[in-house]
Amino acid sequence: MLETMVRKEVIFYVMAILMLFGVFAKVLFNLAVRKMVKAAGQIQKSNHKLMRLVKAKFEHASMVSDKVQNVEAFVDKYIYEYKICGIRLDSWRSLTKKILFFLVIIGTFTIFESYRLEGVGELMYSYLRWTFIFTTFLLASYFVGEEKMQIEATKNYMVEYLENVCAHRYAKANEAAEAQPEEMPEEKECAEPVDKPEEEEKKREGEREMRIRAILEEFLA
Repeated sequence: MLETMVRKEVIFYVMAILMLFGVFAKVLFNLAVRKMVKAAGQIQKSNHKLMRLVKAKFEHASMVSDKVQNVEAFVDKYIYEYKICGIRLDSWRSLTKKILFFLVIIGTFTIFESYRLEGVGELMYSYLRWTFIFTTFLLASYFVGEEKMQIEATKNYMVEYLENVCAHRYAKANEAAEAQPEEMPEEKECAEPVDKPEEEEKKREGEREMRIRAILEEFLA
């Protein structure tokens, strides 16, 4: 079966499909990174899924522990876990490289197989030519772009916003919450009269003095 595939040049189509998928992965990764860096530059009002997730997680972490100790590591974690079509962003980045590796293996194998079947001839030269074209095109697309720099810029935008805006905002909110005075007792409880022995004793002495004065006034009259 493998011999038939080599003779009928079916491997060409397999290599072409792999190359196209590798280019697709590269383009998708490039577009995703561009969208990320644009959203990170306007993170305060951005509706990007990653930006909203990071802000929500940072707010939760700030409420739980008052302060996130390593903001850079916090951002790196969510950038690494960010997924496109169910696949992590980093996996899309390395997919083109893996496909290029498979292309080289398949191309080398078919070149030697065609040489074994027909010797040095048109079939071998054809596989040699197309293997070189496919791998060169995919290799060039792999190195085109500035995704690494854009990911770094995205991370810097996010770290700066979280450290200089969000962290201070949550710190002030926590300080304000701690500075609130304790609630005063209810008026009902404060208004309840409290009888004290000393006050009762003073009242009795005052009544006695009034009676004595009344008796003296009657006696002297």
